[in-house]
Amino acid sequence: MGLLKRLLGKSPENARLFVLSLDGVSHSFVLGAVKSGLMPNMARLLREGSWARMNSVLPTVSTVAWATYMTGVNPGKHGIFGFVDREPNPFAAFIPTAKDLKASSLWEMISRGGKRVGVMNVPLTYPPKQVNGFMVGCFLSPELAKATYPADLAPRLVEMDYKIDADMSLARGDMAAFLDDLNHTMARRFGAAFKLMASEPWEFFQLHVMETDRINHFLWGDWQDRREGLAQEFEAFYHRLDSYIGEMVQALPPECRLAIVSDHGFTRSLAHVQINQWLEKNGYLMFGRGKKEFMNLHPETRAYSLVPGRVYINLEGREEKGRVGRGKPADELKEELVHRLSGIKHPDNGQPLIRRVYKREELYAGPQLGRASDLIIDPMPGYELKAAWEAPGLLSAPELSGTHTYDDAFLYVQGVKALPEDNSFSLLDMAPTMLSLLGMPVPQGLDGQVIL
Repeated sequence: MGLLKRLLGKSPENARLFVLSLDGVSHSFVLGAVKSGLMPNMARLLREGSWARMNSVLPTVSTVAWATYMTGVNPGKHGIFGFVDREPNPFAAFIPTAKDLKASSLWEMISRGGKRVGVMNVPLTYPPKQVNGFMVGCFLSPELAKATYPADLAPRLVEMDYKIDADMSLARGDMAAFLDDLNHTMARRFGAAFKLMASEPWEFFQLHVMETDRINHFLWGDWQDRREGLAQEFEAFYHRLDSYIGEMVQALPPECRLAIVSDHGFTRSLAHVQINQWLEKNGYLMFGRGKKEFMNLHPETRAYSLVPGRVYINLEGREEKGRVGRGKPADELKEELVHRLSGIKHPDNGQPLIRRVYKREELYAGPQLGRASDLIIDPMPGYELKAAWEAPGLLSAPELSGTHTYDDAFLYVQGVKALPEDNSFSLLDMAPTMLSLLGMPVPQGLDGQVIL
């Protein structure tokens, strides 16, 4: 109780906050892990604070989710709409980085307020930006030498044997080697964080654990099926994570508040749904002779898709090969696609595969709206929306055993009696809430609200 009194009674100007972000760790999984005794340190924390289930963002992709978390605005303002994006004319696909983020991040807001920050491994922090403190970039970083601000932090991390990310290619050929690498990467992540927490001045520190998302993708189904060996490795990983959480709590300054946040939930992957295959079969997407690819689109193509579930009208004057007229022709096509895509069903059992199809204006607003896809498809849980130019059928077997869910992320805050009801808030609310926990004013123009 003494710790809680200090947490609740500290003056705002002296407030400190440590955020542990766990990529892809669902509220329901933590609840089960706590009840089973797998995560005893997390269980103790839950008794010292409050936690609740929250919603993610659509599409439910880590870079879009963390961009929303760190800016407190919707993708129509921050400009990140998927792990892969496109330039419409001339057509070119690219992977968005921090250079493409069009809104200020939480750490930039905190820095402008005069507090020092430390940020490690949060998705979409490469290339690292100048902050009042230090930053270690995310999995998008090509090498450690280019991943840090200030630049002289990189050699120190090399001495700590720090790894930017686990080698996921190992999982496809040698699962044991992958798990060794994953555990080593997480160990070095926490080890470096503990050293920087002790050696650097900071009022805000965020440590991001990407390894949780990695193991969930590869072993979620094996864990659920209780597959001998792999299910035990999965649980051993989470027990190890819980031990690091216990060490982290012990390392925090006594006046520092702790928050733990995830960006989305996880579930078993049931199948890939090939949206471009559906568009082609139903006459919206056509190719010329030869290879099926964007550069070989037939002039009569009316729509195409990018992952996950983003559909673009082949709009005249916007797309390189646009042919759908603006105004009424485009609007009627969007209405038609909303209706028809919403009705996609499993070819074997007739079960619906799509929860809802949104027009972009229903989800986003802001100066970047024009870069968003015209339609965003929200799938039923377990179905991953893919966009292969060539696919033999509507459904294909999943490549990985776990996939993201929208409504099972969570927020935990130490020393708080109660958070709002489950799923009554979302990642949009995290930046203003974190600023409030630091006793800092919330800038105008954010879409999220302080929830405490």
